[in-house]
Amino acid sequence: MQTWETSFNLAGHETGKVRSILGYAGESLVIGRALAAGFNLFFKAWRDSPYDAVLEHDGVLCRIEIKQSREGEQLSLTGGGRSGQQISRSAGSRERIVSADDCDLLIGVHSLSGRCWIVPTEVLEILNRKSISVDAFRDFDEAWHLIIRAQALFPTLGLRTRLREMSEEHLHELAAKVGATLPAPNELRFGKRSRIRVDSETDRLALEIWRTLARPHDLGSDDSN
Repeated sequence: MQTWETSFNLAGHETGKVRSILGYAGESLVIGRALAAGFNLFFKAWRDSPYDAVLEHDGVLCRIEIKQSREGEQLSLTGGGRSGQQISRSAGSRERIVSADDCDLLIGVHSLSGRCWIVPTEVLEILNRKSISVDAFRDFDEAWHLIIRAQALFPTLGLRTRLREMSEEHLHELAAKVGATLPAPNELRFGKRSRIRVDSETDRLALEIWRTLARPHDLGSDDSN
């Protein structure tokens, strides 16, 4: 049976070109997936734009960064590495972890299956890692419904909402409203293999609120905690 993997680079492009092709392929896949989910997507006109697309839902706009993974095992969480290096190989790297200054949402995509991970930027800021196993993002696996849930909860800003800027009292109220449970600092597990420590209670609350909103309702509690 033919699969996406068996048809990968069927035309025989050299390795250097394939990486660029996969990047564009990932962006195109996300466009199709977003459209199939019913969302409108506006794409960048400039290659070095700080974000790749803007998603619109019920009049609210959300800036998107797209990261593709051919292997479907690791996702890069950095941006800015290309600027200047297209002109000179000796130019210093400007690579940094994607933040709210860059975009509001990261969509990771497996370029050989179209599988997507829908992850709010605040989650990336809290994790503070340059890359992560997709297993750690399993709560956000195909979580297109997160866009709608966030907008229902925050009608004006949707996924542009910054939970970490709210008071702990407000976050506790919000966590109770959505059914999020605050874990201890050393009990945060992401997937089967990843464990992180988050000492800030504000960050732990924000993280659990986003994870709770991302999970399908019928899954109930997260068995990774």
